[in-house]
Amino acid sequence: MSTSPSADDLWRPFVEAKRETHRRQAEFYQHAQDRTEVLRAALATEAGAWNQGAVLDFLAALPDDAPALLPELVGWSTSPQWALAARHVIDRVPRDRLLPALEPLVLDRLDSADGDDYQRFAELLVHVGAWELLGRLVTRALTTDDPHILDIADDLTESYGPMWLPRQDP
Repeated sequence: MSTSPSADDLWRPFVEAKRETHRRQAEFYQHAQDRTEVLRAALATEAGAWNQGAVLDFLAALPDDAPALLPELVGWSTSPQWALAARHVIDRVPRDRLLPALEPLVLDRLDSADGDDYQRFAELLVHVGAWELLGRLVTRALTTDDPHILDIADDLTESYGPMWLPRQDP
């Protein structure tokens, strides 16, 4: 008669697998010839969810390649599956590099964005504290005739307007 493995028997191989993952992560980080291009290819839609998830996990731990991958990461920040993970990686980019790079990456995509995209871009901008850019997103949203996007703009102004609107003294 067979007995089920104990919790400890299940835990130990899990810990060992994590240790092996970190060892391989460090090896790739230190020795890959064209790390950024490998990561870029793994972020491509056709690479599949396992590759994309692995890249986002890798960059969350070791974000040196994230600035070069910002276009791809901003794209994934509107994906229901990867939005939160992409936001966390984007947030690891130094502010002096991030904020100027984000502006064209977000604003250029708004012409073809739907309400969900506006919402996710806004969530990204709130997450990284890009208040002026959030104000510009809201300004663009207010020029549409899409009621959903207009509602998003109203909600953002109510919740975060004080972060970008000029203060008015009483």
